[in-house]
Amino acid sequence: MDTIFHLIPVAEAIARFHIDENIYESREMFEDFVREEDHFYLHEGDLILDVNFILDTDNLSRDIHGYIITGNLVVNGCIINDEGDYGPALYVTGDVLCRSLLIGGSPTHITGNVTAEEVIMLHYNHGWMKCPGIFTTPVMIVEDYHFVPASKNISGFYYNDHDPVSPVENECFEDEEDDWHISERLQVLLNNKLTTTFEELRRDLAAGEYVLRPVVHDKEYWLKKINVNYRDLKRTPEELRTKDLCMLAMSKTVAALQHFPLALVTAELAQQAVQQDGKALRYLPESFVTRDLCYAAALKGAMLNWDIPERFYEEELLQLIIRHSDFQMEHVPATFITEDLLVTYVKAGRGAWLDKYCSAAGISKAQVLQRVIDDGVEYLQNIFGWHFSTDTYAYAKARYDNNIYSQEWKAITEQYKRKLERL
Repeated sequence: MDTIFHLIPVAEAIARFHIDENIYESREMFEDFVREEDHFYLHEGDLILDVNFILDTDNLSRDIHGYIITGNLVVNGCIINDEGDYGPALYVTGDVLCRSLLIGGSPTHITGNVTAEEVIMLHYNHGWMKCPGIFTTPVMIVEDYHFVPASKNISGFYYNDHDPVSPVENECFEDEEDDWHISERLQVLLNNKLTTTFEELRRDLAAGEYVLRPVVHDKEYWLKKINVNYRDLKRTPEELRTKDLCMLAMSKTVAALQHFPLALVTAELAQQAVQQDGKALRYLPESFVTRDLCYAAALKGAMLNWDIPERFYEEELLQLIIRHSDFQMEHVPATFITEDLLVTYVKAGRGAWLDKYCSAAGISKAQVLQRVIDDGVEYLQNIFGWHFSTDTYAYAKARYDNNIYSQEWKAITEQYKRKLERL
């Protein structure tokens, strides 16, 4: 594509095209982003492209800040800026025609009309657009993006969370799983009726796909989609969610389990998933979650309150979890907090919220700390580091300041010499 553009320095872009006034929201912002030694790509006259026009800063050298086209831009594909935070500038002094237009962080100024065969989607609030012309397309979506078209001809669906005239019935809603769901009026227009979020639609647009035209996708298509993003298993037709496709998705994350056909979920699969990541418990059908599986999951990062049902809470399991991730004490109900568990909590880490948990369970903090001290000289690091006081020092001194532990005692008191001086 470089052959149809030539580079011009910023000074020329300003002198000929007033690019400093026509791109970004102000001259000051332009100067914040663009240096005197930088460049722009320029194409003079109408430009016709038979490939997608990708607006991606990461594919440009650091000193190129965007594209200037002095005429109409016709793209027999999509104009794609998927990155919401940034992107190269696009300045077109004419009309734009394309299959779909996806703009996020790219500063965009089009002086003429914008016509898209399928979708115009503007996303995320870091972007900036100026276009006084008419927007013509079946579907236009402006999501968390500060732009309201002055004139539009939208035949199928219009949503704009910054436009007061955006139809209420086109707004997203919360479904039965408390997830945000696109309007059913949009869903029915899409080729893939399993698409339920703007994020999913944006992924298809970013891939340069048709999203309204009826297209039948085969297994190879879905293999490629899932290889890029496991979440697309959810949008794969049920008859194509084969075991190998599902296992590909699970190899990326156990969260894919929530989109497995029930016929593929077995006790063996549950074991395999938990060995990969204990958080698999939260995505398995309840009938597959057993006591033994909870113990296995506890060693693989399973979370109390999220993954392990309270009906399986017992001292041995809670001990195992706190030894491996002491921060999970915050999810242990007070009725399950024991003195033994708090001893493990202090030994496993900082024991930062020991006062809180002792108070909640009616357990003596002093007794817990004394038991930790009694359990071994190696735990003095925990005590002196996080629970140092006159009482804990006196108890530790009585226990370890002797000939048996002389080296260990000397080392720990030397390490915490400043704390000792403040007693």
